Amino acid sequence: MADGDTVKMRLTFWRNGKKPGDVIEVPADEVHRWKGFAEQVKDTPKAATATNPTTGSVQQKAAGK
Repeated sequence: MADGDTVKMRLTFWRNGKKPGDVIEVPADEVHRWKGFAEQVKDTPKAATATNPTTGSVQQKAAGK
């Protein structure tokens, strides 16, 4: 198996001492064993996650001023 054959998954249930929300790396051929315990994490570019999409970099004015 090549080094890149892993999938990042976020736990949705306790398993093997890990808690829900933890991100783990699972061999690609064993993803089916984690079904019900974890869901696949989509890889997003860091630049897209750095800003808040609802406010962006624009400052908002206080209400009533």
